[in-house]
Amino acid sequence: MSKHESKQKNQEEQKIEQNKVQPIEDTSKKEINEIEQLMKQIQDLTTTVVAKDEHINKLEDEIKQINQDYVNKVTQKANEANVLLKTKVDELTAKANQELAMHKKYAIEKQAGQLIDIINQFELAVSHPSTDPKIANYQMGFKMFLTMLKNLLSNLGISEIIVNVGDEFNPEFMECIEFVHTGDLADHKVAKIVSKGYKLYDRLVKPTNVVVMKKLN
Repeated sequence: MSKHESKQKNQEEQKIEQNKVQPIEDTSKKEINEIEQLMKQIQDLTTTVVAKDEHINKLEDEIKQINQDYVNKVTQKANEANVLLKTKVDELTAKANQELAMHKKYAIEKQAGQLIDIINQFELAVSHPSTDPKIANYQMGFKMFLTMLKNLLSNLGISEIIVNVGDEFNPEFMECIEFVHTGDLADHKVAKIVSKGYKLYDRLVKPTNVVVMKKLN
């Protein structure tokens, strides 16, 4: 074989070898491109997943906060309701205790009026002095009994309304049973005390019966 033929043969073999390598290189580049695309897709998916996870975590935090706010609000309302309920219970209890105390305080009002009538009768009986020794002795006993009754009234919270002759007539605790005419300047003045008045603490039980002056026109 000549040198020219030998060289030509070598060139042909090299060309064949090159043709064999080229498809392999092309195939490798294609696979690399596909792998790179897959990697990019995976990276994009990972980014999307992370973003969604962050969004989910944010939503969960918001839900937790909403739940906590709801629990706090419900707790606050419950506490406010408890405070309001306690206040109302305290008010009702205080009112009930006050009414009970007032009931106890003025429970004897009716009996006090009856007892005062008896006292006024005794005072009427001892108001007229007598020269008869027997009647005088009776009056002495009445006076002692009268003193005992007045002490009892005082212990029960019943006090006499002090009214004097010449005082201005006051319809709040006086009752006029008669007018007496007068020619002087006195008018609407107490001319006479017929029966004494009493009050149970600050409540009128029996008005003072009086005769009132009335100026002539």
